[in-house]
Amino acid sequence: MLEIGINAHPSPHADAIFLLLYKGSVLISQAEQTPGKEKFQHSLYDFQPDTETNAVYCGQWQQQDLFVCLLRKVPNGFVEMDLRELLFNQDETNYLLISRARQLATWDKDHQFCSRCSTALKTKHDREHTKICPKCNHRSYPRISPCIIVSIRKGNSLLLARGVTSPPGRYSNIAGFVEAGETLEQAVAREVEEEIGIKVKNVVYHSSQPWSFPHQLMTGFLAEYESGDITPAPGEIEEADWFAIDELPEIPSTATISGQIIVDHIKQMKSGS
Repeated sequence: MLEIGINAHPSPHADAIFLLLYKGSVLISQAEQTPGKEKFQHSLYDFQPDTETNAVYCGQWQQQDLFVCLLRKVPNGFVEMDLRELLFNQDETNYLLISRARQLATWDKDHQFCSRCSTALKTKHDREHTKICPKCNHRSYPRISPCIIVSIRKGNSLLLARGVTSPPGRYSNIAGFVEAGETLEQAVAREVEEEIGIKVKNVVYHSSQPWSFPHQLMTGFLAEYESGDITPAPGEIEEADWFAIDELPEIPSTATISGQIIVDHIKQMKSGS
């Protein structure tokens, strides 16, 4: 498990582990690309950082310091792998490690200047992930955008939907961003009604998971159908329907919270809970 810790952040060094990113991809070793066994942790000797390479400290992984670098080109011996594809091949521990690295790299890239006074940000706190403006003292922390995702039950069926950008046949749960001043439970009720036109009841928290596209925190819920007819929101939901739990279409991987809440909801339904 990655240890975030409270100690002072070290500088990059030769005994550390490095995760390398290029644009929207993770760089893996060209010599090891077997699905589920991709080599995405590297030593300083595996690549040659230039003077503009900025390493962001992520924490300790198996008692070694871990850094992430966003590179400007792909070094020899590496190949690009789509972040989403790599995440879905990992266990939960590696999933969380890669997600944290990606979110911190995004924060470092997106906060080069103070959002209050536009002064260049060059100073970081020595124990926290925050950049401190030398002019107005404003602090810029990694952005975290809370979202809800919910599995909805009706009798012996689950509601699944397909977004307008999803390929035919691939379904998932209803999800959306939490609005300012809104509770998570209120966000569940609003998003469900906005996207598919129904009302839900008995909303119960399940779990949470970081979703690094680029900085969401997904909060998962289980709920029951209350009333209304399915009416997909134009421009957002291509189709939605109730599916018997023994006849589900293609659903998300259980590496994701979407897949996890579907599987756990089915277990509860089969157990009579």
